[in-house]
Parts: sequence; C-alpha cells; structure tokens
Amino acid sequence: MYLEIVPGCLVLESGTGSGSLTTSLARAVAPTGHVYTFDFHEQRAASARDDFERTGLSNLLSVGVRDILGEGFPDEFMGKADSVFLDLPQPWLAIPSAAKMLKQDGTLCSFSPCIEQVQRSCETLRTCYTDIRTFEILLRTYEVQEGKMERLQGDGNGCNASLPSKRKQCSDGSYVLSSPISSVMARPCSEARGHTGYLTFARLKCAS
Repeated sequence: MYLEIVPGCLVLESGTGSGSLTTSLARAVAPTGHVYTFDFHEQRAASARDDFERTGLSNLLSVGVRDILGEGFPDEFMGKADSVFLDLPQPWLAIPSAAKMLKQDGTLCSFSPCIEQVQRSCETLRTCYTDIRTFEILLRTYEVQEGKMERLQGDGNGCNASLPSKRKQCSDGSYVLSSPISSVMARPCSEARGHTGYLTFARLKCAS
C-alpha cells in the first residue's frame, strides 16, 4: 500500500532471496507492469528464475545477478522506476542509486532486521527523500478460549434493560443477572516469540 504499486508499474528489487516478495510484487503490477529483481548470489538468482518459470510469472519478472551495494542499479533504469524495494545488509549504500532510478515522487521501501540499520538508512534518506516512515513488524499471536459470560434478562419489574453492562439495574437499585452464556474470548499473548523487523518507507523529493 505505501509503495503505491498498481498495474503497469515498473518496480526494482534488490535482494531476491526465495522470491516470495518478488512474486507478490509481480502480481501487483500485472498485467502490464514489470519487476526487475537483483541478487548478488548467482545460484540463488538461478533458483528464483526457475521458480518464476514454473509459476508462469516469467513474463512479469526479470532476474539479474548484480551486487547492488557495490555497483548500484543498472543505468538503463535511471528515472524509470515507480518503486524500489531493498532487502540488503547495508541498505544505506544502495539508497543514492535508488534515488537516481526513481521517477519524480517515486517511493522506496527498505526492510531491516534491526533498528541500527533503520537509523543509518534514515540518515541517508534525509538527503533526497521526504515523508520517511518506519513501521515495526512483530508477529503477535492471540490466546483464544471458550468461556461463559452473564447476560441481562427482562422481568417486567422496572428493570433497565438498556444499560450497557453485564448486570441490569432495577428501579429499587438491585440488579438482575441471567444464566451465563457460552462465548469465545481472545487476548494477545503477553510474550511475543520470534524476531522483529522494520519497514522504512520514503518518497523521492521533487526537483525544485
């Protein structure tokens, strides 16, 4: 949503990995857009390319072997990308290159597993990006269990059935409780297990 990817967009990605996100990006730009994804690991890129062939997405995707941190994105995409996604160990090194690839008002997203990477990336983003926002990604599981709750019942003795409470107040100040009913209750677990992550979004500043 924050990358504002729609059908017809041209998207650059660095850090293909398993190709899971790449697949989602391809579906978002279909049927007329294209995703160009790069990975420095040749075997990993070849494996992802084979997967895209099997899933019928090769017409929407192109996989390249390239060290984006050291070489930047290819010059052929300069000023043509609608969005750029980075999943790199040192994303701040690729941010200047991404800025050259983006169209005016284009968007960038960077995934980082630790806040130190986020801080350093944001320092670099301030030079030519605006609207910088970071969101923490933390999986929260919920405990769900069945229980019983009391409910109100009307008895025609001046009891107020409109009170939004578990008990119904009668005209003499007393309360009437009904028999409990079964219900499903849920609450977030007090402890979150697993590693967190951060998504940082930014928009390229318009040329003055």
